[in-house]
Amino acid sequence: MEKILVLGAYSGIAQQVLYNFAKEGPFFFLVGKDYEKLKIVGDHLKVLGANSVHLEPFDMNKLESHEELFAKSLSVMGSVDILFISYGILSKQSEVERNTNQLLENYFTNAISVVHFISKVLGYFRARNEGTIAVVTSVAGERGRKSNFYYASAKSSVDVFLQGLRHSLSNTNVSVVTIKPGVVDTPMTRELERKFLVASSKKVGKDIYDAIKSKKKLVYTPWYWRYIMLVIRNLPDFIFNKLDI
Repeated sequence: MEKILVLGAYSGIAQQVLYNFAKEGPFFFLVGKDYEKLKIVGDHLKVLGANSVHLEPFDMNKLESHEELFAKSLSVMGSVDILFISYGILSKQSEVERNTNQLLENYFTNAISVVHFISKVLGYFRARNEGTIAVVTSVAGERGRKSNFYYASAKSSVDVFLQGLRHSLSNTNVSVVTIKPGVVDTPMTRELERKFLVASSKKVGKDIYDAIKSKKKLVYTPWYWRYIMLVIRNLPDFIFNKLDI
């Protein structure tokens, strides 16, 4: 029975990933701020076949409690086979520019808390010499654009961190999976003014599940974002700067 620690368990993407895992009868340790939302997800996972589900209300920006949270997951499940991180916020660019608190929250939630938690649990995975660390970032992090460069820069920092983490674990049996979705139809994106190539959360969830099971290093979802971002990354500035994106 796989033991899966999920940070951000009721995000639109995470739910679809977990529904795919549930049929295998795993033990889930679900983390999120809102207990009632966790309970809805947990109840559904039990119906779908989960062996056991533990609900843990927790604010991931409480960095000082990260070690305690991981210790509790080990106490409850006995071990952790998969660490799956799928939380974040998408604030409006104009609001982040004007509001220092929102600026700090963007970087704390989308980057610092993720890097901090992984750093605190890395010793466990190294000592165990097995397991998977899977993190949802975003294609937005591949090139700064005027519409969302605060969000994108936070995601980009996580991408680079995961690259280095994968390199540092290359002589072990620990897998690091970087997950880069495009725009996904979830509650977080429903207020976006522009929705280009919006993918269903169900499709993205299945892609992520397959990537974690096969221990891929990097997955773009849907697949075509790999090629879209290849073009965007390599556009010369004199062309890129004329684009309204």
